[in-house]
Amino acid sequence: MFMQPNQKMRGFTLLEILVALFIFTIIAIIMTRALHMIFESQTHTEENSARMAALQIATLYLEHDLTQAIDRPIMNGSNEREAAFIGKSDNFHFTHGGQANPQAQLDRSTLQRVNYRMADQHFTRETWQVLDQISTSKSDQRQLLDKVTEVRFEYLDDKGKYSNSWPPQDKTKAPPLPNAVRVHLTLAHWGTITQIYIIPGKAFVTRQ
Repeated sequence: MFMQPNQKMRGFTLLEILVALFIFTIIAIIMTRALHMIFESQTHTEENSARMAALQIATLYLEHDLTQAIDRPIMNGSNEREAAFIGKSDNFHFTHGGQANPQAQLDRSTLQRVNYRMADQHFTRETWQVLDQISTSKSDQRQLLDKVTEVRFEYLDDKGKYSNSWPPQDKTKAPPLPNAVRVHLTLAHWGTITQIYIIPGKAFVTRQ
């Protein structure tokens, strides 16, 4: 149909344009907020997954090392003798076996000295490639967990009692290794997580 010469085209009024812009703005705000919530949820899920993976790795390291703890004292970098297992409330270090060295191809022992501690809100695993060290021996450090607000370690004796140090301060003679280590990790996002790691070969009854 052709428009007659005297027929006028009708456009949008200013009010109609303003109403349309207002509706478009509201829809855009709603959509933007929805997308932002989706991205936040995805980021939160990814962060939680990463924290869970890090926690699993930390517990695997603890289990691997503690279940292979052995009675092997060392000489430290200050040429002082250290017991096979030394435990305090905020850190512990000991000798363990099980370090991979297939067919003795690497110039190192299958034994390893390891230290677990907290540093700058990080739960850290520190290791040395040699057991008997010299003043220039350097350690390797791996941060297992971040945003750690507190760590606490307890050590189980033959009578089923936990103490904050090993050897226990109230005992003049104690076995070189505790029966188990109870680890308390307080994480900023999840609160306190407690795990007990048994050192094999020792029967005990636990007292809380």
